[in-house]
Amino acid sequence: VAFRWMTIITFWLMVCVPGAIVVGYYAFFASDQYRVEVQFTVAGGEPIMADGLTAITGIPSITIIQDVQIVTNFLQSRAALEKIQAKVDIRSKYSGDDVDWFARFNAKKPIEKFLRYWQSMISVGIKMPGGIVDFRVRAFSPEDARAIAQAAIEVSEELVNDLNLRQNNDAMRNAEQDVERASKRLMQARIALEEARNSAGILDVSATIDSLNTLINELRSGVLKMQQEYQTQLRVVSDAAPQMRNLRSRIETTNAQIAELEARLTSTRRSAGADNTLALSMTRFAVLDLERQIAERLYAGAVSTMEVARLTAERKRMYLNTFVQPSLPQEAQYPRRILFSTAILAGLLALWGLLVGLASVVRNYMA
Repeated sequence: VAFRWMTIITFWLMVCVPGAIVVGYYAFFASDQYRVEVQFTVAGGEPIMADGLTAITGIPSITIIQDVQIVTNFLQSRAALEKIQAKVDIRSKYSGDDVDWFARFNAKKPIEKFLRYWQSMISVGIKMPGGIVDFRVRAFSPEDARAIAQAAIEVSEELVNDLNLRQNNDAMRNAEQDVERASKRLMQARIALEEARNSAGILDVSATIDSLNTLINELRSGVLKMQQEYQTQLRVVSDAAPQMRNLRSRIETTNAQIAELEARLTSTRRSAGADNTLALSMTRFAVLDLERQIAERLYAGAVSTMEVARLTAERKRMYLNTFVQPSLPQEAQYPRRILFSTAILAGLLALWGLLVGLASVVRNYMA
């Protein structure tokens, strides 16, 4: 008899009374919650080439997945909550007096508690393989739910725009710095080459060398003719004759001119100007001219890179493509009164049955 009374009493205390409270709460007190769904994708401004994994499995590129996760993680962060709060006073909407006590948020609690409450009122998922973001938010009126969802989309677009702006600014700043460095190097190379030309008094070493070589060849041809003439006249004219002395003097003078010109071309013959030969000047000018050519190519490449960065900055690297806009819900979808009530009653009944079963086993064992 005692066990029967205990069973009845515990049934009332563990099942009937809590069950009635739960059913009464969901039937008469629980506030309606309206859900708004938004779907969007994070797409790039330019088509992304599919990699091998994408071609085989159909899974989006790692770049797209990363951009999508940036937005989904942001929606669940404190930064997003504060920006949405600045647009829509969601703290007051979730803590209104018309909201039941169990579902209501206490407005006096800190932002950390409000962040956990916010995360319980939203759901963010990624549908594969398309990388579609499914964002859902609940509120206690249709208008509030749509306003909160619209604010969430706006702050997400601001995030994407901010990321684009920072990336473009960084790219432009780096490109401008490269152009500035290349411009300074090119200017220094041109100044160094100009100073070397002024100090040597030569504009074009190669042209000067060609002219000297031509002159030397002409002088050598002249010397050869004079030597032939000298040998021919020596057969009939005395070596001491005035015309023979004059011819020898012309040959010696021309050879001296040739030696002087050759000394200017190369330093193999040491002379007063050997340290300032055209060969040394040509080597020095070649080094300076090579530095100028390298600086010009670097400058052209830097300018081209800056132009590409400028064109890229005019386009969005990624943008939010919302194809399911937030709409005004017409029917409350939460709380699921019958489902939750039935589940709680079933749980209470299972717990009571387990307790009664244990008590029965203990009673039979002690008997």
